[in-house]
Amino acid sequence: MAVLNKLQKGQAITSDILNNIIDGIRECQLQSVVGGYFRRGTGGTTITIANTRTAGGQICPFTPTVTAVTSGFDVSFSVGTINGILPTNMFSNITGVTTQARNYFYIKCDTDGKLITTAVIEKDTEVRTPQVSVPDAAPDELNILIATMATSGAISTAIACENLSVRAVPNIQEDNVTYVAGERNFTQYYNWVI
Repeated sequence: MAVLNKLQKGQAITSDILNNIIDGIRECQLQSVVGGYFRRGTGGTTITIANTRTAGGQICPFTPTVTAVTSGFDVSFSVGTINGILPTNMFSNITGVTTQARNYFYIKCDTDGKLITTAVIEKDTEVRTPQVSVPDAAPDELNILIATMATSGAISTAIACENLSVRAVPNIQEDNVTYVAGERNFTQYYNWVI
């Protein structure tokens, strides 16, 4: 960060000075909380140090917290990553959750066939279709079930107490009908493994 010097009386405030002030403010922003999470709302941001499911005294990633609201429930999750990537809505509540149907909470990952490129936590009332193997690269989308909420309002986690790691692995080889000299004689299919 650039050093912010005091302005002299009558000195003009230039765009460079304003940009230095903005950079200084951005460097002061709190980005993460070890053992807790942010909840951003209309009244501001609340930092919560969770006292939930633990392993060795640490908060497990993606531990759900349910808050009753007038329209049903809000669900938030403790901080976790998938291949080092934070879901884009990690610090936001999943709103509009009701107990009229079972709720499934997924991390939806977009991929380039080799790496996770983006992740977002989503709610669904239907079980999502399992991934289908595709040739020459892993599927371009991956849904990982992280929690379920019963119609009684009880919520449970569906993953181990650790950040998630996935990788593309070959799972099926299909022989090619026609063989071409110099080319492989099979098609390789891939899937994501957690």
